[in-house]
Amino acid sequence: MFEFLSVYGLLALTHLFNQINFSHREYLNSFKEKLDFPVFPSVAIIIPSYNEGIEDLENCVRAAASQDYPNEIKVIVVDDGSKAKSAFNNLRDIFKGNDRVVLKEFKENRGKRHAQKLGFDYVIGAVTGNVRAFKTTFLTKLIDARYWTAFHQERAAQSLFGTVLCCSGPLAAYRSSIIKKVKEKYISQMFLGGKCTYGDDRHLTNLVLEQGYAVRFERKAKALTYVPEKLRPWLRQQTRWNRSFYRELLWTVKRVITKRTYQSIYMVYDLAMQTILPFLLLMSLVLVFIMSFKEGPSHLFGYITVLVGIAIIRGTYAFIRTHDKVFFLFPFYAFCHIFLLIPVRMYALCTLKTTKWGTR
Repeated sequence: MFEFLSVYGLLALTHLFNQINFSHREYLNSFKEKLDFPVFPSVAIIIPSYNEGIEDLENCVRAAASQDYPNEIKVIVVDDGSKAKSAFNNLRDIFKGNDRVVLKEFKENRGKRHAQKLGFDYVIGAVTGNVRAFKTTFLTKLIDARYWTAFHQERAAQSLFGTVLCCSGPLAAYRSSIIKKVKEKYISQMFLGGKCTYGDDRHLTNLVLEQGYAVRFERKAKALTYVPEKLRPWLRQQTRWNRSFYRELLWTVKRVITKRTYQSIYMVYDLAMQTILPFLLLMSLVLVFIMSFKEGPSHLFGYITVLVGIAIIRGTYAFIRTHDKVFFLFPFYAFCHIFLLIPVRMYALCTLKTTKWGTR
């Protein structure tokens, strides 16, 4: 059992140090990149909406429409057949006559992809950025800390090779010339005989990678997003995200990796680690409980030490970069990961054919 746990610890630490190394190189490179002249392409911001709160949707649209940007901005809000129309009607009243805001409405719910496609017809230019969470509860503080590592360690490491695997929905933009090529494939994706209703962000990113373009992370573009404040909605969200990971893993291996060159080396390595490590962690946990039952709790202490140690290393790097004390909570996230998220990942793998959104 000790040997098995050592294999997991060695792989996990190696992967973590590689991520920190590559992400820090990307971070340092961002200070060196300077344009000889400013580039301000026209930008369209697409906001799909379904049963959103009045104040939340209004604040989101106001923030987008009030950007201090020297070129044209279009904010395209698409109501995806919401049952309650009060939030969308509120926008009609507030932004009437505002040239920056375009309001579109579906009579019935079609899904996020169709709402995005309606907006894509207006898109002119593209950027991409990173996301943090509003911190209102202990859980949302943990989620916010996880978001930072997901963007500034994982995506930043991928960005060094131009292979960011998922542009997060709250702040993702795409070059219009690419969208025109892939939007029909995007909305018509099928999996195991059914139409895909989740994993939109990851699949659209994959379609861009398939075209041979680099996908990068821009830390200076920032957004705040609302995240689940209670455990059950968060676990449903994580189930949906993990289903999309496994579905897109198969798609990526078949269509993207075989078309790319040296960038694929890190992509293959990163996807392999994301796939293998959770299974090793789960198998280690099972063995730990068996050995602890037979020989005492020393095996369990060793297991916890490895988990907490990895979390402390990840959190320490984040604290050095941000000086945010929220990362002192990161060891708590390690326990959430093993006792909640690993079972969720296994469940997601066994229910890939499910098309329910989960958090609506």
